[in-house]
Amino acid sequence: MRNYALFPIIIGLFFTIHAPSQTLETIYANDHKVVSLSFMDPIQTGMTGSPNFTFNFNREQADNLGLLQSEKGQESNLLVRTTTGDLYSFNLVYREDLIKLHYFIAPNQRLKYPFQHPSNSIVAQDSIQKTTSNKEEHFALFCTQLLHKKSSTHRSKRQKGIQVKLIDQVYNDDHVYTVYELKNRSTIPYVLGQFQLSKVLGTPKRKASYQELPIAPLFEFNMPKQIGPSSSVRFVVVYPKFTLNAEQRLQVRVLEAQGSRHITLKLR
Repeated sequence: MRNYALFPIIIGLFFTIHAPSQTLETIYANDHKVVSLSFMDPIQTGMTGSPNFTFNFNREQADNLGLLQSEKGQESNLLVRTTTGDLYSFNLVYREDLIKLHYFIAPNQRLKYPFQHPSNSIVAQDSIQKTTSNKEEHFALFCTQLLHKKSSTHRSKRQKGIQVKLIDQVYNDDHVYTVYELKNRSTIPYVLGQFQLSKVLGTPKRKASYQELPIAPLFEFNMPKQIGPSSSVRFVVVYPKFTLNAEQRLQVRVLEAQGSRHITLKLR
């Protein structure tokens, strides 16, 4: 499934907070002409915030060119990440008559990060830190936009006043972004002790053949430590891409810290 159809763009508030001094360029598009964008570096990811805008680029081989089209509808925005880790953001507007069909995107149009590492640090160490930081920033961007995406519950289970839901699961590159929700319907705060996704083989009744293989998360976004009474929290966990064989299934185990309100949600 194409990534651009799956991922609506991160809300404009994020960029208002992190790049208040930058003025975003407005790009106009329609449904009967193709608008092209050329970047200095190859495109790694491109996302639009509304389904009436589509942004295509070569996902099989790194390329600097992106193609934009739009159906008549609400205004939106476009977020592009290049292979160098730079982020570019643009306002998108539908217009019947287009004066400009090609945009050359200059490097100085990239978003300015307030959390970049100082330039006087050791080169090798700074390179490692920047790579890690860029990866986490990329995860955070995707997680933020997924939390604002409208979606329905895929699976859920409630027990002892606690409910766990699988809201969405999105594959992107070599990662699986999974959106969960924990809801506390009781009058007692719920302190989260463990939240674990696992591959399961066999059944607990046949202990000799039963196996649980935990899938270690790469990144957790908005993961709660405690859910108050009559409240809920939605969060995202990023996992490495995985597959299941015919005999395996997935499950989420939620354990209360120093309590007995435990839930096991079977996903397959």
